[in-house]
Amino acid sequence: MKNNHLKAGMILSYTAICIQSLISLIYTPVLLRLLGSADYGLLQLAISTIANLGILSFGFTGSYMRFCAPYREKGEFNMLPGLNGMFLIIFLAASLLSMIAGTVITLNAELLFTHSMTETEIADLKRLLAIMTVNIALTFPLNIFDMHIASQERFTFQKLLVIITAVLNPLITLPLLLCGFGSSAAAVCIVAISAVKLVSSAFYCIKHLNMRFSFNIDRTIFKQISVFSFFIFLNIISDQINWNVDKTILGIFKGSESVTFYSIGSQLNGYFLTFSYALCSLFTPRAHTLVAQGKSNVYLTRFFTRFSRLQLIIMTYVFLMLTAVGKPFIRLWSGLDSDIPYYTAIILISPLLITSAQSIGIEIQRAKDLHKFRSVVYILIAAFNILISIPLCIKFGELGCAAGTCIGLVIGNIIIMNIYYHTRVGLNILYFWRSTLKLLPAFIPTVIAVIIFRHFSQDGIISVISGAAIITLIYVPCIYFLIIRRERLKAE
Repeated sequence: MKNNHLKAGMILSYTAICIQSLISLIYTPVLLRLLGSADYGLLQLAISTIANLGILSFGFTGSYMRFCAPYREKGEFNMLPGLNGMFLIIFLAASLLSMIAGTVITLNAELLFTHSMTETEIADLKRLLAIMTVNIALTFPLNIFDMHIASQERFTFQKLLVIITAVLNPLITLPLLLCGFGSSAAAVCIVAISAVKLVSSAFYCIKHLNMRFSFNIDRTIFKQISVFSFFIFLNIISDQINWNVDKTILGIFKGSESVTFYSIGSQLNGYFLTFSYALCSLFTPRAHTLVAQGKSNVYLTRFFTRFSRLQLIIMTYVFLMLTAVGKPFIRLWSGLDSDIPYYTAIILISPLLITSAQSIGIEIQRAKDLHKFRSVVYILIAAFNILISIPLCIKFGELGCAAGTCIGLVIGNIIIMNIYYHTRVGLNILYFWRSTLKLLPAFIPTVIAVIIFRHFSQDGIISVISGAAIITLIYVPCIYFLIIRRERLKAE
């Protein structure tokens, strides 16, 4: 049954991503044209600024799976209502804190943005910040239901909900924008979608998964969860800095239009992360279960490597596609006469090829309660990112901010963490790299095709379609004959 849910979840995950991406690709340029680059930049600035309040989950979001898996493995289902109740209280408290913090930010927005914005822009920004504060408050209680669904590997419902809400967003928003309601309407629709997700997930968990709550807090377990979560909290802070602070820095030093250019490139980076997370989220419960079952490091290394190879094959295709047709596509899609969004996306995504391939390693660390070192390293790297991004932003603008993030990811997420995986977590990284490097011959023909295509390509829809077709027609056969078929023959 679980394998069926996993297979259905995998199919629906990529179906959801394709639908989300297609809708966003159509919806974003329409939104940009209806709002104008300045108002679009304000909306993105409000979203990214309030998104930083995600740190108020204090890392508890990543802790549920770690404490739920052993109970399920041992058959101690009577412990789950207490765990559910504890997490619900925590997230409701986080929701209240986010409302307070968001209100403070909203009331004092001019302190940050007076340097680069007019009074009218600041007034509009305040209104958007207030709306997005309500949105972040709704997302916290949603976490407990999402985690419960994932812990039971009921991915079908989750992915169907993602598809439905992705379709609802433009269907609700566009009529309001066409009636002249502006960026506030787009923000209100985001809040409405969050409310739909919260109510639907809660109903499914309580009605169909028989989710129960007990509010008798076990102080010992709460202490264990708090200590575990603190280091995930540090990791959340670093993620918020890496993926959101650049827009805030640009808003302070360069203005709303620079935020727009960066946001378009960052949005493509977001698509890449979404593709990456789709596979990892499906295997997260499996990683925690394997550790709870006491599987050896050799077994975990092979699990880690198999996942990483599959992830790398998928994400390399996405990256090569972006490299080949990204420049004409972004110009055509966004309507912006600038290559800054393209180069921003390339700089941000480049290190993610490795980090996304190794993403299941994060869950293995958490399952082993060995995530503390990673969290400390990430927070230090995030601080380093801010320190170098500010001067790089002042001198090089959007590309400077992207470069600061890229440098931090390479140092912390790749170099330092690979050493830690090998020396402390027990994953044989040398085996991983030997196995992964065997994939390179299958990538080389497509890389050559990308270089040739980039040399002759021009702006326009024909260039985008022809480039995508060429890359796909070369990449897929290479992967099949040089990797899949060859490994099948060896197995026989």
